[in-house]
Amino acid sequence: MRLFCCGSWKRARRGVAVVSLLTFIAFVPGALAFERDAAWNNTYSQGLALYQQYCAQCHGKNGEGGLGLPLNLQSFLTIASKDYIERSIRHGRLERGMPPLAALLKPKQISAIANFVKSWQFEPSKAVANGRVDGDPANGRALFNGICVGCHGLKGEGGPKTGGGHIVSSLSGFAGPALSIQGFLKSATDGYIKATLMYGRVGTPMGAYLKGTQGFVELSEQEINDIVAFIRSWER
Repeated sequence: MRLFCCGSWKRARRGVAVVSLLTFIAFVPGALAFERDAAWNNTYSQGLALYQQYCAQCHGKNGEGGLGLPLNLQSFLTIASKDYIERSIRHGRLERGMPPLAALLKPKQISAIANFVKSWQFEPSKAVANGRVDGDPANGRALFNGICVGCHGLKGEGGPKTGGGHIVSSLSGFAGPALSIQGFLKSATDGYIKATLMYGRVGTPMGAYLKGTQGFVELSEQEINDIVAFIRSWER
């Protein structure tokens, strides 16, 4: 049996205390911004490998973006549910160069990639409404034409792109994503679109439009609902 001198024993005790404290912090319920289920650790390494194989070329090794939009932004991760990310992987954005992967990957593999992407989240998730919004598509069209077409295109086809993906804009952000393509509309809920309009996308040219957020243009919640209803009208 190894004997400890007084100093070694004190250092060991301090070490045990630190480990115990870290263990306690790590397992405090609700301490993590993204709640990991019991299988999370088992799928993380698989998700990392699959992300590097299928996603990193366009979205960046660490989700910083490139030909594809950035995925590691907290303003995206705090409103994008794991389900939304999974649906996006399944349906893709074929018109923008992102193939649907439902035919190539199993559901558990898609879930693993979504878990890996959500692991970049460290801020608490924002509340995102469920169900369809009650909006006026006609008024939404007028608002969209006045505010959104510069980045998202006259028909929601998205901003300028090259090589099938997105190009970096002069604002060090990314071209506006396509909103009228079916891959997006099948993936995004009304709540997700509404939350994006309300809070914006920090790190890109997409500002926050909800009145009181001190955006360049401020809209009422009803006006935001109207824009969402207009975007949803593109869904087939």
